[in-house]
Amino acid sequence: MPKFGFFNPKTCTLIGMGINIALTVFKLLAGILGFSKAMVADALHSLSDILTSVIVYIGICIGERPADEDHPYGHGNAETIAAGLVSFIILIIGAFAGISAILAIIHRQFRAPLMIALLAAIVSIIIKEGLFRYTISVGKKSNNPAVIADAWHHRSDVYSSIATLIGIAGARISFLYLDPLAGIIVSGFIVKIAFKIIRSNIEIIMDEKPSSVFINNIKAIVQKTEGVRNIDSIKAHRRGSTFTIDLEIAVDGNLSVEQGHRIASDVRAKLFKQAPNIRDVMVHVNPVRD
Repeated sequence: MPKFGFFNPKTCTLIGMGINIALTVFKLLAGILGFSKAMVADALHSLSDILTSVIVYIGICIGERPADEDHPYGHGNAETIAAGLVSFIILIIGAFAGISAILAIIHRQFRAPLMIALLAAIVSIIIKEGLFRYTISVGKKSNNPAVIADAWHHRSDVYSSIATLIGIAGARISFLYLDPLAGIIVSGFIVKIAFKIIRSNIEIIMDEKPSSVFINNIKAIVQKTEGVRNIDSIKAHRRGSTFTIDLEIAVDGNLSVEQGHRIASDVRAKLFKQAPNIRDVMVHVNPVRD
């Protein structure tokens, strides 16, 4: 993955922060000037995006640090920690949005907003959906859980702005209760996204086996290496967006130690070259006799 460029995780996160800052200011002004509590709340939601993007950016920077004496497996788990923090922020926002909407209904805090608030909701939906598609693409290409979590936070903003749009539009045509009702529904979507990210991070922390597609790709590369008779064992440990591979391969028992070592080195070199997101490969050689 290039260190610079439009599809680099750092660049993506910085672009997201810039857009979120502009959107937050725009929506906050639209909410205040347009007398829309829903739009003000949506602006605060965007403000949380800025905070989470900062967390993600820090996680990526730490995760890219090379292995050292105190962290022999690298710092990749910083990305997982960052993704976890993002998910909990989304969860809190979702719960807050739901509770606020319920209280608005109980206390009948209804008021018809102005057109500027409606336009702000439409602009927010278009921009945030585009930002989600861009960020999720970068996250999947880089296999970065923190960027993927940030992308889903952008999608939660789309849901929030849709609820805001429905509420504002409904309030402008006298259906004042639609604003808080839509907020309750959308808060459920936001909470669901948070739990999805939390579950994904738990799988990483618990060292759940990678997808069969990933494992089969590793096997195919190893089996094509000259001198490998069989794969006795294969394990993959995920750390952030990268993997450490532990392999046991069988080679001809009549080979010298040097020849067996050369085969193991070939396996390592091929995996680093052909398999994506590999941080380290450990190869143990077992002798086999016909």
